Amino acid sequence: MTQLTSVTVRGMRWAYLASAASAAVQIPYTAAMARLLTPEDFGLMALAYLVPRFAQNFAQGGLSSAVVQRPSLTGRDVRVIFTLALTFGICSSSAVWFVAPYATELFRGPTELTSLIRALALGLLITALGAPSTGLLSRGMRYRAVALTDFFSFVVGFCAVGISSALLGAGVWSLVYGVLAWTLLLALLSYLLVRHSLRPLFDVRAMRDVMRFGGKVSVNGFLEYLVADFPKLSIGRYVGVAAAGLYDRAAILATFPLQQIQQAASKVLLPALSRIQHETSRLGATYADCTSVTTLVLFSMWAVIGASSEELVALLLGSQWRGSAELVPILGLASALSLVAHFSGTLVEAMGAVGRKVVIHLVQLVVLVAGTAVALFLGGGVHALMMVVLVSQLIKQALFYVWLNQLFPTTRRLIAEAYVQAAALAVLIWLALWSVRQALDDSCPPAVILAAELAAAGALMLCCVRYGAGLHGVRVARERGLLPAVLWR
Repeated sequence: MTQLTSVTVRGMRWAYLASAASAAVQIPYTAAMARLLTPEDFGLMALAYLVPRFAQNFAQGGLSSAVVQRPSLTGRDVRVIFTLALTFGICSSSAVWFVAPYATELFRGPTELTSLIRALALGLLITALGAPSTGLLSRGMRYRAVALTDFFSFVVGFCAVGISSALLGAGVWSLVYGVLAWTLLLALLSYLLVRHSLRPLFDVRAMRDVMRFGGKVSVNGFLEYLVADFPKLSIGRYVGVAAAGLYDRAAILATFPLQQIQQAASKVLLPALSRIQHETSRLGATYADCTSVTTLVLFSMWAVIGASSEELVALLLGSQWRGSAELVPILGLASALSLVAHFSGTLVEAMGAVGRKVVIHLVQLVVLVAGTAVALFLGGGVHALMMVVLVSQLIKQALFYVWLNQLFPTTRRLIAEAYVQAAALAVLIWLALWSVRQALDDSCPPAVILAAELAAAGALMLCCVRYGAGLHGVRVARERGLLPAVLWR
């Protein structure tokens, strides 16, 4: 095992440990807030957050990724990047403040929505200023620091500030306070760990060089935003704020565990892959190995979440969120496909080849907009819109698959096998959990049914780890030390 591989594996362990800890905290946080607030509160927050998210990619300008991906980085480069971050942050937050009333009219929301949007605009400036620091931490492969900073910021921001505000009767504003506290802590702690220069440096030539890469990353991020939030916008405008709230909570429940896994991997893989961006053979082997592991894990977790969605919603969110349970399986599958494609995007970003990635996202957006228009014209509801989302993710996945097979033709068979094996395992888990649910009497409490389902899923996954040497993803996890040896020896 090379030194880079060893550092990357240790980073993955730290990243996954932080993700597991965050998930352990996120579950009671989600349950508490779902009972303290209403679907209308979450719907308002979901709509308010659309505008800052729209500007967020321009506020950051791809600067964090630019810090990580650049082959060489000097103190002068960092000053230039910080100057760009300051400029983008001020411009983006000011723009959001100005357009807030017009966004409220577009969403057909209450007047309070304008104040929510303007408060969240402050987070854009904070996030932009923290981009160089987070990039430097990742570039230095300081994975433990990244993991601890992420976890501490989440606990204090969302749990301490958010829940306390909700208990004091702040309503939807408790969600805003939680977001702002989390953003501020993350940026501040990241800076304290690297302490880069805060002296601005206006060097037009250096700025242009940074923006050649960072600008393309921003465009990709903007297109990803449109794809991710277009359904929410459509539901909020044409179905209602309460429906947008149900969709938002279903999306959180369906996607949060999957996102934790993939985001943890991306934080580690982008700096690691950037170190070998010119070594095609190593990149191809890493692509095959990571795809095998991520598809196996993400599809399996989707099967668990989708098959037990009714019990999860009943226990974590409560009876007022029952309408979310039907959306979880579709959203979970779309999220799993999206996150597998996100790894592909991380790979090409590390290589600096982000131009065609823009084209793929544009194609997906066209499919999503056209499909949504057709669904609304035919009178389709939320379920029809969710199927459009799923189809657009399938097309995006297929386009990435074709492109990367052209870049790494020797991995074609391994990648195809990875998808087939992951899909087969997901179907097996889903059938097992469905059988458990059918075997139990309907009068059983949801907690008992969920415990039985999770026990069955856990037993199947343990058997897969211990006896699934024929699965490429399991072999890779064993060889790279991602699994404790006691589980399979």
